[in-house]
Amino acid sequence: MPAKGLLLLPALLLLVGCGGISDAPDRRVVTGTVTLDGAPLEGGVIRFRPLPEGPIAAGKIRDGKYEVTNKGGVPLGKQRVEIKGAPILPADTTGMSLGEIDAATKPAIPVPDKYHKNSELEADIESGGDPLVLDFDLKN
Repeated sequence: MPAKGLLLLPALLLLVGCGGISDAPDRRVVTGTVTLDGAPLEGGVIRFRPLPEGPIAAGKIRDGKYEVTNKGGVPLGKQRVEIKGAPILPADTTGMSLGEIDAATKPAIPVPDKYHKNSELEADIESGGDPLVLDFDLKN
């Protein structure tokens, strides 16, 4: 009799584990541009922090453009948006030594704290099938 019980245990675990119920939030792909004083932000990171709390979604900014697609995009709802400049690596580092990569890397463009550490930028991510386009024009 114990052998039959052992055979049923994996089947029960599969049923319980695959119930289709997920506590992951619904998400949407978000894309857009980031400019600083009218010029595209060459490199950086954009983060969407759900208010009051939840999983953070982030994407790289390159040549003023970004796209957040990881795990389906940004969680739906109200978000605090943080934008920070980051060093800009060469587009292709194939065959480059660390020294060459370091020499070709452009320093980060400083973004005022009012858009990062003390960001007051907010966005409301609503459901939809197409990517949501959000552009940010930052001022020094």
